[in-house]
Amino acid sequence: MILTALVAVVSLAANAQFWAGGEIGYSHLRQTTNKVEDWKSNNFSLLPEIGYKLNDTFDVAVKIGYAHGENSNILAGYKVPVNFDYANAFILNPYLRYTFAKAGDFSFFADGGFSYMNGHVCGDEYSSNAWQIAIKPGISYALSEKVGLVAHVGGIAYSFVKHNQTKQNGFDLGFRGNEITFGAYVNF
Repeated sequence: MILTALVAVVSLAANAQFWAGGEIGYSHLRQTTNKVEDWKSNNFSLLPEIGYKLNDTFDVAVKIGYAHGENSNILAGYKVPVNFDYANAFILNPYLRYTFAKAGDFSFFADGGFSYMNGHVCGDEYSSNAWQIAIKPGISYALSEKVGLVAHVGGIAYSFVKHNQTKQNGFDLGFRGNEITFGAYVNF
């Protein structure tokens, strides 16, 4: 029985492949009234990830990253229940990728997973904690056997955010153009 289990693990590992990559995000918003700037906001995120290709259909992966926001109430894609001058966040996002179609060098997939964010608003003694369960569709393009590009567009998500005693939750079904993310990965 032990030998059978060992053979199964070795054969699974022989067919599997590790990959690493990630996403970098930046957004800038500005509001003016009669050509006078009311406010502007900058948001930045860095989300490296590592994954394990189980077979042609399934991958398991995790993103661990950082986000920074200025003059906003959006941090790492979450609407935080307070406006802030500066905020920083830690993000953890394990997920399962299901590739449902391929056409040449293009692959179409859906990532389903859980995301956690812990954000600290500068000047506030409380942290924001948020989690999300989501399914995000995407497309990848293989530049070569080792290098690929990936993009996500919107998705379906349920999220919960808590800051001190303020709590908010919501459901989102969106495929808006402002929810596009781009990334790259390398196969090992």
